[in-house]
Amino acid sequence: MVISRFCFFFVVIYVYGTQLACAQEQRRSLDNCTNIANTKPTADNYSLELNSEYSLPNVINARISTVKLHQLNVFDTSLPEEDNALFRFANRAHVTTKPEVIKSVLLFSEQSEYDPQLLIESERLLRQQSYLYDARIFAIENCNGDIEVTVVTRDLWTLLPDLSFSRSGGENASRVGFRESNLFGYGKRLSLTHIEDADRSGYLFVYDDPNILSSRYQGRIEYSDNDDGERHHIGVDYPFFSTRTPHSYGFFNYANRRVEPLYENGETVSEFEQDSKTSQIYYGIAKTLDANWTRRFIIGYRDQQDSFKKIRETTLPIAKQRQLSYPFIQTQWLETKFIKVRNFDSIYRTEDLNLGWNINTQLGYSSDTLSDDDTRWVFNTTISKAHYASEHGLFRFNFIIDGYWNVESNESENLITQLNLEYHLNTGNYQSWYTRLNITHGKNLTEDKQLTLGGETGLRGFPARYLQGDRRVILNIEKRYYWEYDLFQLFKIGGAAYFDIGRVDGKTLFNSNHQFYKNLGFGIRMAPSRANSGLVLHLDLAAPIDKPRDVDSVQWHFTVKNRF
Repeated sequence: MVISRFCFFFVVIYVYGTQLACAQEQRRSLDNCTNIANTKPTADNYSLELNSEYSLPNVINARISTVKLHQLNVFDTSLPEEDNALFRFANRAHVTTKPEVIKSVLLFSEQSEYDPQLLIESERLLRQQSYLYDARIFAIENCNGDIEVTVVTRDLWTLLPDLSFSRSGGENASRVGFRESNLFGYGKRLSLTHIEDADRSGYLFVYDDPNILSSRYQGRIEYSDNDDGERHHIGVDYPFFSTRTPHSYGFFNYANRRVEPLYENGETVSEFEQDSKTSQIYYGIAKTLDANWTRRFIIGYRDQQDSFKKIRETTLPIAKQRQLSYPFIQTQWLETKFIKVRNFDSIYRTEDLNLGWNINTQLGYSSDTLSDDDTRWVFNTTISKAHYASEHGLFRFNFIIDGYWNVESNESENLITQLNLEYHLNTGNYQSWYTRLNITHGKNLTEDKQLTLGGETGLRGFPARYLQGDRRVILNIEKRYYWEYDLFQLFKIGGAAYFDIGRVDGKTLFNSNHQFYKNLGFGIRMAPSRANSGLVLHLDLAAPIDKPRDVDSVQWHFTVKNRF
């Protein structure tokens, strides 16, 4: 009897101890999730490719039992440097993203089958949202063999005044207004802005809904009223939001009437009115070929009209009216080999870089019976790829060919071929070399499709649209610095010293010029860490080498881009 009681007591202790150990392990795992989400990179784990911070359970035939959200606010007031009255007020005033909005982005849910690839892709999708700075998804296997998932996200401050003044390539531009990219915490984007630049001034209204009623449908309404015309866009689509999305469909209607300038030596020499109208409807299907490859096939119909009109400021010939109305087929082969990098296109932020192939082709046929214009083949092909050339060097390229083939005249029209090569060489924890070569060739370009060379195309020591032609080459060489300094806990800071050289020639509207133009410069880069996810502010000073008479000794640029 004593032995039986002892055995019973031993069994109870053993079962209780096992359950307690499991519970403690789960708590430790979940605690580690929060700790990892707040961990900053160090010199030990810093490189072009981030070391794996955690691993997902490699189990089969398991189900997801729970999905827990851990939403971090804009500022972490547990840190002394962020624990002040202003940041505490900002956290209280900020409307945190609604949990259902976060869950609507995920590719899994409670009681769904566990697939690590869906968790990895969901993490990438979360990082693409403009209202989130970063995201991590963790998973542990519990004692029942089920998977418990924790989704960690950090919100951004999304209600901002849209106030800016920039000068790029000798031209001024300003914006005054507001924008909200997480309206009431539901992920909607709303903005109203007054814009003024060298070409036009007016008001722009945009409403963008990336998840209509927390669904996968997306919608956009845009309206602009300018002093030289107006623009509108309306569209709704069900996109290929995942590599496993089986189908996609949608439509849009776009119209834009404006006055377009032509430049010589950075000065406007002629203007014309252009009225563009485009409508499109499409349907696509996709098939996963293996673990990495996805093939998509899209059919659609597109109607596009471009009309041109002389105005009082017109001093040069203008393009002829074009009308294209055609069915099209589009195919895409996408290879997904994503890695997480840092200090690549942004500063001190997790970036998702695809090392796989992305091949996209489109072909359409616009007959004269449909378009009331010449019969044309319409084609576009884009090919991109990135890969490691060495342990510390990464190479990527992008090739584009776009244009028409006029059956009536038996020649190409507005044919543009472009090759873009980039090389990143990581020489230390906080610095790298960057080189970019862009070669663009145009054939039979109309007056509205000229290639330009200047501050806006990478030759930063010269005015915007300084020269024009139909062949262009630009080489940029930069020494980049990524400092750990966090300005006011609001901006990550970087810098660059650079050399630019470029030339444009071929058939031009003005005098041909075969000279190479060069400049030296340096600049500061600021990446907002609490708002405007994905943007980088550029402040540059550049001086031309062998300066032409009509160019200032120093050009300064303040621009906002989505890359370093």
